Amino acid sequence: MSSSEVVSRLIQQIYQVRPDLKLPKTAIHKILFKVRATLPENDRERRHLPFYWYKYGPYSEVVESSLDALKIQGALREEKTQTGKTLLVLNARPAVPDSVCEDASAVVGRIVREIDPYDIEAFVNRIYRNHAPYEFMPRYRVDYLAPFKDCLASHPEGQRTLNQWYPGGGDPETPDVDRLEDALYRCEAVLVEEPLFERFNEEFTAYVSGAGKAFDIAREDESIAYPVIKATYASAWETWYAFAGGVRILDGGHDAYYNGRLRRWEQEYREALAALVPKVSAYNRYVRESARRIPSREPDERRKRILSSLIEGYLSG
Repeated sequence: MSSSEVVSRLIQQIYQVRPDLKLPKTAIHKILFKVRATLPENDRERRHLPFYWYKYGPYSEVVESSLDALKIQGALREEKTQTGKTLLVLNARPAVPDSVCEDASAVVGRIVREIDPYDIEAFVNRIYRNHAPYEFMPRYRVDYLAPFKDCLASHPEGQRTLNQWYPGGGDPETPDVDRLEDALYRCEAVLVEEPLFERFNEEFTAYVSGAGKAFDIAREDESIAYPVIKATYASAWETWYAFAGGVRILDGGHDAYYNGRLRRWEQEYREALAALVPKVSAYNRYVRESARRIPSREPDERRKRILSSLIEGYLSG
């Protein structure tokens, strides 16, 4: 049996277990990656599930083509949500896939029953934490980008508080700039030390420098903070996309099935990296220009008293 036939049957097994599921394509990729990771290394179904790590986690060209085939056959259909997101929905209840290995079928069932379809991100985050080949990946994708997204969502443009970005200025459960900055520094500490990533690491360090200044701006002047923080988030994703194009090239980033793609992938990665360099420079320039717009402030009364007492103490000494 071909890989496409095996994978198509495994996909149908997902909907056999829970016919009511409505899933984005990326979730199906992650479910089958988890199936592959759970099966014993000598299991014959594993070789039919080749993956590589990319922009949104583990991805399989075989899974992608099998999903397309199931849509053409009418087994699955696409359904749009009110927010414009595309979900794959069961079009006709599938027959039990009788040629899927019993072990693989049991693994699919166990994984699918544990999924919360309303919180797929939590499932994906666990995959990053448990299976990503390099520590930088969960630290950046899960500990930095995901909280950053939540931070922006919980502090919409135009909202005014004492300072919506500073600790204590908003909901204490919401990641603030201090936590984001700490998470970013932890990412920098675990960069992938491979020759392929030397230039990327330099650009990442440049981004970290700019982001540190951006977070300082958010602490100092709320009036210009939102566009600066938003630009920092956008630059964070551009940086991630460049990284993701490279990590799949490394031995730990792909299955042997994709070895024939490596030369093309490296060319694409180097082009993406070349495009990232001016983007990071433009971002840092924007942050510096924004910092200059912060008006100098007169010291408040408390600071004046502290400064006065220090001077008096120095003179009396």
